[in-house]
Amino acid sequence: MVAARAVLAPFLLTRVLTVIVALAAVALFPSPTTCPDVCHPSTNPLLDAATRWDAKAYVDIAHDGYGAVPANNAYFPLYPLLMRILATALGGGNDSYLVAGLVISNLALFVALVYLARLVAIDRDAAAGTRAAFYLLVFPTAVFLSVVYPESLLIALSIGAVYHARREEWLPAGALGFLAALTRPFIGAAVALPIAIEAYQRSGVRAALASAAPAAVALVGWLVLLWRITGDPKAILTAEANWGVGPSIPFEAFFDLFDPHVYGFPYFVLGSTLFVAALVLLSWRVLRPSLAAYATVVFLISIATGSLTSSPRYYLSVFPVFMVLAAVAPGWASRTYVALGAALGVLFTAMYALWYWVA
Repeated sequence: MVAARAVLAPFLLTRVLTVIVALAAVALFPSPTTCPDVCHPSTNPLLDAATRWDAKAYVDIAHDGYGAVPANNAYFPLYPLLMRILATALGGGNDSYLVAGLVISNLALFVALVYLARLVAIDRDAAAGTRAAFYLLVFPTAVFLSVVYPESLLIALSIGAVYHARREEWLPAGALGFLAALTRPFIGAAVALPIAIEAYQRSGVRAALASAAPAAVALVGWLVLLWRITGDPKAILTAEANWGVGPSIPFEAFFDLFDPHVYGFPYFVLGSTLFVAALVLLSWRVLRPSLAAYATVVFLISIATGSLTSSPRYYLSVFPVFMVLAAVAPGWASRTYVALGAALGVLFTAMYALWYWVA
């Protein structure tokens, strides 16, 4: 309860600011005339502003399932499944799916903040945990934690799995790891690594393998099921290729970083990547090996897709970097990070609402 009370105020404050910025953007600036999808999926301005880019794919999957749009096979099933369940309970109308997505994302974000504060407090004090949660909230691309995207759900499940592993509560750790693996391709299943490391340090190899099994089983099981649905054993890779991404050598995506046809904000992409990379390296000195290993693997996955266009959003999943910031950032660095993050966050929230690509 202490952690929940500590993060409640910044959580609510950032919800209010996000709503104000998004609604102000759509009210004050011209509406787009051409969009990648339906420009206005809802007549409700808040629901409309929260449903951009990939959000449409999750809504379509929640409504129609897999197979109708092959490119949507790149998106994993847990978030749209929860959307469908909640939307059905809300009446099943088109707006019900958007409301469901927003409710799930924001509730999951609050859970993620609580888990993060508690995880940090295991090794440090409660104040450090609150700082880590606040640093996550003001990361420049934090708008994706509030809209119809699965980032908050993934982070909540991943942090929760690691938290329970730290407390040697293997059943909830495994269950949350299983669910995380069904939330995002490969990054979700990466939570098996810190769980396994924690189990190995306590009980050896067999315990490590057993604790990592649920996430691995979930990933493999979904890929097999997707194969049966689509008839394509490489359905996810085929779908990702439709979006212009796919497995690649890390750092290969840097080759076209300054191509204006590919990146609208190359310096932000480069700066955020170097910033997160530095914190990942520092995590090996500051955090436990399990957390440092997780940060390293998720960071490498984030930059190994052949493109960095979405990487600043993926960095939200590298949650140990916010723990590092909370542990080592002096006062001036903390204030600078919060000021820059908040300013960029306002800009990116408005851009997202206006159909500009952010990450």
